[in-house]
Amino acid sequence: MTSSTSSSRSSADLRVLRKSLDRLYKDYGRESLYSDPLQFPRRYKSRKDREASALISAFFAYGRVGNIISHLEEVHAFLGKSPHAGLLEGREWKGGAYRFQTRRDICWFLLGLGSIYADYGTIENLFGSVDGDNEEKLAGTAREIRKRFRPLTRGLDHLVAMPSGKSPAKRWRLFLRWVVREDDGLDLGLWKVLKPCELIVPLDTHMGKMAEKLKFTKRKSRDLRFALDVTEKLREICPEDPLKYDFALVRPGILDNYFKK
Repeated sequence: MTSSTSSSRSSADLRVLRKSLDRLYKDYGRESLYSDPLQFPRRYKSRKDREASALISAFFAYGRVGNIISHLEEVHAFLGKSPHAGLLEGREWKGGAYRFQTRRDICWFLLGLGSIYADYGTIENLFGSVDGDNEEKLAGTAREIRKRFRPLTRGLDHLVAMPSGKSPAKRWRLFLRWVVREDDGLDLGLWKVLKPCELIVPLDTHMGKMAEKLKFTKRKSRDLRFALDVTEKLREICPEDPLKYDFALVRPGILDNYFKK
């Protein structure tokens, strides 16, 4: 009797949570893209341009959102009408630095991505060529990109970090969400080598605060295990697409940050 009551209460709680998240998902749709670096890959039509823009935009997605968007405007203007073609041209970046990355770091970063695209065609092809499970494929992808940087400076080590150990690897997870989830007006639905149900939530400060508020985990450390706990809770609500609500869940915190003077 106790077990049945507990189970019913749990199911009822999930139904209430699902309704709340569905409302949030409707409230923060495409009209909120101005506050997110995801706006950049959505400017392009071709799959290669969208993927190249998504990779660049995800890697620079740290710091104040206004600064992120300003920097990405500069990078995309430099690459021209086609980010993919711009990377393949191998032009030397003459723009400014960004936070932990010097001007030279950004130059090596763009040249390195250009060499990856020349060799593999797409990042999806690179990811699919690595042996192992999804986490091993992700680590192998990062390793191959990092090999193109000469030298691997502190700024580049930070920009293209290895998704290993206890790190939640937020920017890698963000990129994967963008390219793997089906196109819903937000995410892009580019890759077939991964399924939406295999994704792990991109854990940032805003998601961390929301997860604690909603009691998605008891962990205090914002590590990979924290991200996995949040993902499992979201999977209970939407098993086939646990990251469906990610954009909406972090939007209140991001918008608060965006409008602060």
